[in-house]
Amino acid sequence: MTRSPYRSAIVTLTALIAVTSGVAVAAQRPNIVWIFSDDHACNAIGAYGGRLQAENLTPNIDSIARDGIIFDRAYVGNSICAPSRATLLTGKHSHLNGKFDNRGGFNHDQQQFQKILQKHDYQTAMIGKIHLNGAMQGFDYWEVLPGQGRYTNPQFVTAEGKTQYEGHSTDIVTDRALNWLDNGKDDSKPFMMMVHYKAPHRNWLPAPRIIEKFRKRTFPEPDSLFDDYAGRGVAAHAQDMSISKTMRMAGDLKVNPDSERAAWLEKNPLEGDDLIRWKYQAYMQDYLGCVAGVDENIGRILTWLKEHNLEQNTVVMYSSDQGFYLGEHGWFDKRFMYEESFRMPLVAKWPGVIKPGQRNDDLVQNIDFAETFLDIADAPIPDDMQGESLTPLLKGETPDDWRKSLYYHYYEYPAVHSVRRHEGVFDGRHKLIRFYGIDVPNGEEWELFDLKTDPAEMTSIYDQQKQSNRIKELKAELDRLKEHYNVPENGGLPLRGKVSERKPNANAKTLKFKFKQGVNVKAASAPYLPGRGIQLTVSLTWNGTDGVLMAQGGASNGYALWIKDGHIHWTVTRNDAATTVSTEDQVPVGQSIITVRQEKSGEVTIAIDGRQAAQGSVGGPFLAQPFDGLSIGQDAGSQVREFTTNKYADKIGPVETLLIE
Repeated sequence: MTRSPYRSAIVTLTALIAVTSGVAVAAQRPNIVWIFSDDHACNAIGAYGGRLQAENLTPNIDSIARDGIIFDRAYVGNSICAPSRATLLTGKHSHLNGKFDNRGGFNHDQQQFQKILQKHDYQTAMIGKIHLNGAMQGFDYWEVLPGQGRYTNPQFVTAEGKTQYEGHSTDIVTDRALNWLDNGKDDSKPFMMMVHYKAPHRNWLPAPRIIEKFRKRTFPEPDSLFDDYAGRGVAAHAQDMSISKTMRMAGDLKVNPDSERAAWLEKNPLEGDDLIRWKYQAYMQDYLGCVAGVDENIGRILTWLKEHNLEQNTVVMYSSDQGFYLGEHGWFDKRFMYEESFRMPLVAKWPGVIKPGQRNDDLVQNIDFAETFLDIADAPIPDDMQGESLTPLLKGETPDDWRKSLYYHYYEYPAVHSVRRHEGVFDGRHKLIRFYGIDVPNGEEWELFDLKTDPAEMTSIYDQQKQSNRIKELKAELDRLKEHYNVPENGGLPLRGKVSERKPNANAKTLKFKFKQGVNVKAASAPYLPGRGIQLTVSLTWNGTDGVLMAQGGASNGYALWIKDGHIHWTVTRNDAATTVSTEDQVPVGQSIITVRQEKSGEVTIAIDGRQAAQGSVGGPFLAQPFDGLSIGQDAGSQVREFTTNKYADKIGPVETLLIE
């Protein structure tokens, strides 16, 4: 779609009129309320239909669709949290905004839509989860969750520092948003407010008032719950995001000592398919309980707008950072270009502009959001943004040159959930996917699906001779899209090659590595963890100092050995969840030898000067090699968790790492 060469002049004139005419014209420009959740599947929204439609989970989201428009074919460009949010702000695919995966930082100095809105006399506010490290820019007010954020008693970060609130994060995000509306915004200007919920992200913890409402409910199973992936390639077979194997009984499903679920399972022991079915129901009870909490709070925002007579002059839009698997193919999580995670919800209402009850089936993508906000606000759309404004579609008009295909690219491998890197093209019916890089046969593997005949994407038809012309056309379209979006080879992110250059000796029982304080070992040279246990021996001097003794990886996948108030803590992160084993006793003042041993099973023992000081479990083995390197005396990469201090000031002697085969 080609933008009008006259648009910038028109917008400049509009802005000039607004400045000269004062508040009266400014008030006519609509407010924008953008509500965003994390991992909300279309299948869990009533307005989208599907097997959960009858559960009445989302009456407020459904009301937005009923009073406005529902987009049936809205898609993400990279189905993972932080890159999706970077695209939301920049209007660019990952290879241009620089945010390929969940690791590392984000360049806040680059162009973002909210900065442009500020220059055109809009107030801007961001409240909730953004999952982009660093201070926000372009927002008159921002109060965000650090990293993934916590469900219970969450901490928020602002330009002034950190504040913790008591309660459930979904409720508190709304509280803070309404507080800004009541006390922070300038009534003489239009506003753009972004309200971002952590829910329903893993580990799916609903507010206490909702938990019991869902614990006794039973939800319909997807037809592909017991998928064996016979019709797909290595990526589907080798993933690590299955309900049967990857979903944790304690951290995910809350099967903890003295819990109601643990007591039930003790009386009703399950295995095989029966256990998978039980896990699916427990997962749905918690996930959908989180969804219900989000919907309740969206109702609070809609009510506030109505009570303050702003409903008629406010555009309300709801979406999620990507889709999510609700048991389809036996999975949870996202990442794949398969439909459940590729497709995301998008509904909007704009009284007087959007005709109520519309459904749109044009191909839209999250690269379009920034341009849409700017267009609604009569602000200029930079030429280097890669999407298109959705305002014509909102008005029921599809431009003749609207896109006929979408580009997708997923980068985060090797990493948590072990989904291979892939890119692809989708024309609304046929989907061609190229899996590539390490751990893919011959470095490249293709899949093709016809969603008209195989909407569940159960069987790739790439090898069928009769598809040769279709494949040729789709590969040509993929190449065209890559040229159109300026995509370099493999997206511009170098293939990581071997995860570790230090390959184990097949005859060796252990592998030893020694490191000193201040050393930062690159990921390629760090000990290779998957499938092994680990033993650390650390010589340290303690004079009352807190800090990190050793760390590798981040909040999704990694470990950290740290000390606080003299207590030794061993934290392991697996699939975005952290588990810690801690000593009750303090280390003595002066020099000590700390030994941490984690078996391949995940069982952990901690010893101080040869005496056992703690025993526990982190729930299982390391699932993947951390992307970040290994650091001694600090957590120099992505933080494994929040620490009182990220560095250790006292002396650490040589650290010996012993890998257990």
